[in-house]
Formats: sequence, C-alpha cells, structure tokens
Amino acid sequence: MKPHSLFQTGAYSNDWIKDFYDQAAIWWGADPQAQGVHAARAQTLERLCGAGAKRILELGAGPGATAATLADLGHSVVAVELSPQRAQYARELAKIPRAGSLIILEADFYTVALDARFDVVCVWETFGLGSDADQRRLLTRIAREWLAPNGSALVEVYNPIRPARDAGTEERLAPLKGVPGSVEMFERCHFDPVHCRWIDEWEPTAAPEHALAQTLRCYTPADLLLLLEGTGLTLRHLEVDGEVIDARSDKITTGGSLMQAWCYLAQLIAG
Repeated sequence: MKPHSLFQTGAYSNDWIKDFYDQAAIWWGADPQAQGVHAARAQTLERLCGAGAKRILELGAGPGATAATLADLGHSVVAVELSPQRAQYARELAKIPRAGSLIILEADFYTVALDARFDVVCVWETFGLGSDADQRRLLTRIAREWLAPNGSALVEVYNPIRPARDAGTEERLAPLKGVPGSVEMFERCHFDPVHCRWIDEWEPTAAPEHALAQTLRCYTPADLLLLLEGTGLTLRHLEVDGEVIDARSDKITTGGSLMQAWCYLAQLIAG
C-alpha cells in the first residue's frame, strides 16, 4: 500500500503520521539527531527537574537514542513510539545493559494505556501532531494519568515564526553516510497561515512520486497559554536554548531568540 501523503490528499488527518515516520526511519537511519542533542536533553532535564534517578516517560521517542541516554544516567525510562520501524531501532537499544532501565512500547501516545506515574514526561519534537483537540487531550492525559506529585512535563513546542519566515525555501540534501536507505532529497519548507502549521516536505530527487511530508501545529507562547486552559497543566518555565522567556509579562517584545528558533521548551506542572 502506498504511504499516505498530505499533499496528495490535500487535507489534514492523522493518517500520514505512521507512514511518514516509518519511511523517515529508512531515509534517516537509527539516529537522525545532530551530535550532542541527546546529552543536551539529559542536561536540561537535570537542570529543570533536579538531580537523581527519576521515572521518565518519553512520548514519541523515535529511534530511542534520547531515552537510551537517559537510561545510561540511571533513570527508569518508558519510551512510547508509534512507528514500527523506529520502535524496532529503540528495542535494539533496550537490549543493551544500562545503569537504569529502558522499556519500549510500540503504541500511539494519544491512546496508550499506562498504569504508572512518572516524575518527568518528555515530549521532544513531536508536540503538535494532530489537531488542537488532540493536543489538549494529550496534555490532559499527562496531568491526570501520568504525572507524579510534584512532577514536570518537558515539552518542545514548535514556534510559527521560523517556518513562516522560511516558507517557500528548498534545500537539496546529499544521502546520509552510513545509512543504507538514505537517498538524495529535496527538503521544502511550507507554512499554512490559516491553520498555523509547518509542513516539512521530503522528496527523493530520483523518485518525486514518493514525496512525503510531516506537519506540526505551531503555537506562540501566548497560544500555548490558551491551549493549557482546562487541561490541568500550568506553565512553570519557558526557554529557548537555555534563555528564559517570560510569557506572562505584559512587556513589549520586538526581537530576541524566538525570532530565529524553530521551537521552544516549556516546563509544565500540574495545577
């Protein structure tokens, strides 16, 4: 069956998600992140949530390298990933003995059943899949089902300013070294101003008919505050690359790091 393409259907639905990330696992390999990303996430978690071993839930864990890094530091990690291809990469990492523990669940984080509470719930790069209603449902589940008392959620939220500024740009990318399924690609940035969605299109240069795209709902900090209403979560902290952003201030802001950032990090707590 041909993978679901956003642009071929011309309408939003969640059907594209599994197909895109299964193919992305082939195109991008077992660890598509830049060097140092996983260690930086671990350091951010300790800085914001405190030192010591913790029970951690990672939602949308991808190939599992961040979860494995956290387990190496002694944390007990449960990682949830929808894509079978990426979950398989993660399961291979879970076979390796670590200072903590790593459990991989191949499941949809909107529907997965977890009978446990966690000190930290992490959502790296995957918040915004689906509709606003989907995001509220996820935030509500974090607050009511998964966060332990005094726990925190660390959520990377996509910022609309950068994809809006980059809309219409195209980059030709060479195949990734050491990744057998990688091919030369065009990556194109699109932005939907009506639905405030970044659309990231990937087209193999030798097979344009196999082009796929991912889309994420983007939220300004002010939009995020509105989204949180009624979910049981409140904003404790907001930052871009360690720089604190005051989302509750009435101070006029006309520049700064958010003008360039693809996403920002929100620390959320129950309340």
